[in-house]
Order: sequence, then structure tokens, then C-alpha cells
Amino acid sequence: MKINRLLLLISGLAVCLLLSACSEESRNKWSRQADNLLGKDLKVSYIDGGTVVKSWTVKDGKVTSGKDEKGNATGYYYFWSVESGYVQLPIERTVIEEIKK
Repeated sequence: MKINRLLLLISGLAVCLLLSACSEESRNKWSRQADNLLGKDLKVSYIDGGTVVKSWTVKDGKVTSGKDEKGNATGYYYFWSVESGYVQLPIERTVIEEIKK
């Protein structure tokens, strides 16, 4: 049992050293790639006065936002759309729907 724990400890230290040796940009790139693998196809719509003003498509990606202390989304949603690239929309006027295949 002690050998298994020792191997686990050594493996954990090796992973920590590997990650600390990588640049922040490399770590961010890996994170974005993981997001893309786990992403969904989404329709994001901006609504004003109860009417959809404009909609965007997010392919195999995700929509992100800032979070408050309780983990609730605050401020703006940020995402990359098929139609126009980077988009930033106020949360209170945005609807996000998953596109079913």
C-alpha cells in the first residue's frame, strides 16, 4: 500500500511540475480546446421590448460570463459566433437555446 501512495504522490508532483513549466497561454489554450470538445451548438438571441432583435449561432462552443459570489452570471455574456466572431451581450436581455441535432 505504501508503494501505491508513493507512486500517487510522485505522479501528482510530476503533473504539478509539468503544469508550472507551461506558460499561461499554453494552459489557456488547453482549456479552450477542452471547452470546444465539450461545447454545444447554441442559438443566442438579443431581446429588446419582448422582441428578438438579432440572433447568433455558436457552433461546438460555449457562452461565458462573469460570476458573483454566489456563482450567478452577472454583467455580460461573451462568445464567438459563426456569423460575426466575438460578441458581448448584456445578460438581462439575452436568451440562450441549445440547437438540437
